[in-house]
Amino acid sequence: MAVYKRSYSAYEGGHTLAAQRFFVLTRYGWSELFKSRIFTTFYIAIALIPFLIGAFYIYIADTPAVQELVQAQGFLQVNRMWFLGWLQVQGWFSLLLSAWVGPSLVSPDLTNGALPLFLSRPLSRTQYVLGKSLVLAVLISIISWVPALLLFALQVSLGPSGWGARNFSLIPAIIVSTLLWTAFLCALSLALSAWVRWRVVATGLTFAVFFLPAGFGTALNVVLSTWWGDLLNFWWLMVVIWHHLFGLADRIGFSNSRPTSREVTPLPAAILALCAATGVCLLLLNQRLRAKEVVRG
Repeated sequence: MAVYKRSYSAYEGGHTLAAQRFFVLTRYGWSELFKSRIFTTFYIAIALIPFLIGAFYIYIADTPAVQELVQAQGFLQVNRMWFLGWLQVQGWFSLLLSAWVGPSLVSPDLTNGALPLFLSRPLSRTQYVLGKSLVLAVLISIISWVPALLLFALQVSLGPSGWGARNFSLIPAIIVSTLLWTAFLCALSLALSAWVRWRVVATGLTFAVFFLPAGFGTALNVVLSTWWGDLLNFWWLMVVIWHHLFGLADRIGFSNSRPTSREVTPLPAAILALCAATGVCLLLLNQRLRAKEVVRG
């Protein structure tokens, strides 16, 4: 049958709102990740096991009969330091998660020439970055601040009367610190994925960014007897921010076995350094996201 003899009709289905189109990238990113049984098992483990251990600890700490049964009277306490330690453990798991997920976010689009196709649609570069970032950001949220708030609610229900009111400031501290850490990990992962097309190399560089500058900064501190080298240690910057937000600034040196005779990194310097590192990653990412293709031949 000739084409002109066919009858065509306009699309009458629903349309996705322009502000929500980046969710398509997020949804397909999740579907690709969870096709792997290894990743699914790993993610379920880091999401459930720490939460269940924390919930069990809270139950024992707030149940005198159970404490007497296990002979742990007075040793188990749930306080700000406990929530800080739990969140730091999940912070390391978030780093492992970003090293696994990050290299597969942007690199395949650049390698296969798909980026011009994405940006030729009604999808801006900002929406593209937002859609890719949410793939990792939501995964990190599910293992970090979301279960932390659930544990906080459990402690409020089982703990002494008035515990929630006395420690209500933990809620914004948990959310703000985790979002700041998540933003840095997302920016770093996207930048490395855009500039390094080999997955193994990008994963290795993710860890190298944390360990190599930190080692150089430690040497700089020892030689010059200063704290400026700490600005190259991104994990330490986050530790400083965590302690201040949790109201435990006086325990920074004690909890991390650092020399107390030397000045600790100030909070404004830690925040500015981490935000500057995030900004640099976004600038590097912006240099690679171009809606054009250069053919050489």
